[in-house]
Amino acid sequence: MNSQVLSLCCCLALIAGIGATSVSTNETDCPQMCPAIYQPVCGTDGFNLKEFASLCNLKASNCRRARNAQTVYAATDMAWCTSKKVENLDKQLNIKMDSAGCLKPCPMIYKPLCATNGEYRGLVSNDCVLEIFNCALMAAGVNTAKLLRILQAETC
Repeated sequence: MNSQVLSLCCCLALIAGIGATSVSTNETDCPQMCPAIYQPVCGTDGFNLKEFASLCNLKASNCRRARNAQTVYAATDMAWCTSKKVENLDKQLNIKMDSAGCLKPCPMIYKPLCATNGEYRGLVSNDCVLEIFNCALMAAGVNTAKLLRILQAETC
């Protein structure tokens, strides 16, 4: 009798554990309506970038994607969605690398950085080169808001 009760309790605990970790299929669990307030959010699923109108829209999309066993989007820096990826950042920005006082020796260590000015994003070989880019931009009279900043310490 005790072993039957113990077996029944174990089965119930197992069923409860499975139910607690599964994705709900109840449609009311996902946000159905989001406020019509435009506060854009950029999301990534690791491969794709997508702009959502708000964080609520991102959550609603993720809820539906989780139900369909799809990878959900994680909120990320908005510059990923709004900037254009370019191959030669210095050429795109018209940077004169030999600007007065900007050119300096940099280590030949490749530690790629994905940098953006909000409009373009691209790869720079290391933080020293990023400093030279920003110095040249400042020498050209570019607004400090348009200087390059690091999106991530890897390739774009």
